[in-house]
Amino acid sequence: MRSSRFLAGLALASSTFAQNATFCASGNVCFAVNVPQSTASSGSGDIFIQMSGPSTMSWIGLGQGGSMSGSNIFMVYANAAGSNVTVSPRLGVGKVEPTTSGSTAQITLLSGSGISNGQMIANFRCSNCGSWSGGSMSLTDASSNWIWAYRSGAAVSSDSLSVNLAEHSRYGSTNLNLQQATGGSSANPFATTVASTASGTTGSTGSSAGSGSQTTFNNVRMAHAILGPIAFVIFYPLGAIAMRVMSFKSLVYMHAGWMLFTYLMVLACMGMGVWMAVLRDQMNTPHSIIGLVVVGSLLIQPVTGLTHHLLYKRVGRPNGATYPHIWWGRAVITLGIINGGLGLRLSANTKTGEIAYGVVAGIMWFTWMAVIALAFMRSRNKLQGETGDGAFRLRDNNDSTTRMTGQDSPPQQTFHAGERPMSQQSTVVAEPFYRG
Repeated sequence: MRSSRFLAGLALASSTFAQNATFCASGNVCFAVNVPQSTASSGSGDIFIQMSGPSTMSWIGLGQGGSMSGSNIFMVYANAAGSNVTVSPRLGVGKVEPTTSGSTAQITLLSGSGISNGQMIANFRCSNCGSWSGGSMSLTDASSNWIWAYRSGAAVSSDSLSVNLAEHSRYGSTNLNLQQATGGSSANPFATTVASTASGTTGSTGSSAGSGSQTTFNNVRMAHAILGPIAFVIFYPLGAIAMRVMSFKSLVYMHAGWMLFTYLMVLACMGMGVWMAVLRDQMNTPHSIIGLVVVGSLLIQPVTGLTHHLLYKRVGRPNGATYPHIWWGRAVITLGIINGGLGLRLSANTKTGEIAYGVVAGIMWFTWMAVIALAFMRSRNKLQGETGDGAFRLRDNNDSTTRMTGQDSPPQQTFHAGERPMSQQSTVVAEPFYRG
């Protein structure tokens, strides 16, 4: 009788106790995975994950996949109170901070999690980790791919799932045999255990760039993030607006110099962007691709601008290069402004930063468009200068002054098409240009 009870208890225990696949990286950071028997049988369902390490860690990360790009990643860090942990599901988008955008992982933090006795432990259940946006994993794979990373340093201390996290101190990859991790039906297989052995197959490991290299990267990223918006959001629109609202001798040449200087800023910005994209394997991202298209497209502007100017000097009116210069420039600069927002998303900027950029860029763009519309309405059916409505207003002011002094307007002369009076050829401050 006693032996039968023992065997029944042993059978119950064998059906309850879970099997774990575990792996410990450097720094006493360990991971463990359990796949319940029901999940293994059906091919989908809950799996259990434990992540643990010294409480001196800023954060610990574990991801399903062989590389950061497209991985289903879990980031663990201290909560705001410092007594428990926050588990943030994220998606890997390349060699940058994983993003919370698009993550659909359904996780539940379980008992046994917390920070005590110098240990930070996260026990959680994931209900849909068989597949995610950009990838999938067989939950019975004998050699499943996982990546890991951690950062030593000050605690994050946040309850937010989308808090910005600094770059890892160390990282690596491993393979876990999920067949060995299969078993049990416990609602929390890690309630009383902490992984401390390495049954997973050790993969590649590495450390992040030294503080000097990281500082250089951060400085370049900051310069790129400053020069780009200054060029596309401020300098380019101002250069176009000036042609509409100002009128003085050599304004056309000032416009050309202003735009050329701005393009040199764009080239410097592109150089820094390419350097970072190659370093972080981001050349195939929309921000990088659009950026190269924009910079290349802007090369046409000096050619069409100069062609227009030379032809105007000959015929005295808009020509075949005028409107391509105008509308191509407007389209490419607008695309550059939009691409700045994509850059902020790529760098995982804060929502506040993204909103601030959107507000400033929106105000500048709509101001630019409003000036174009106003100048167009004022200049319809009227001769205007190359520098836009400003020249038209200057002529109106001169006419008004003549009438106020009681003088008659000078007699109008008739000219053939393409001809201009000698006085206009010698003193005109602008040429018909930015109309429409």
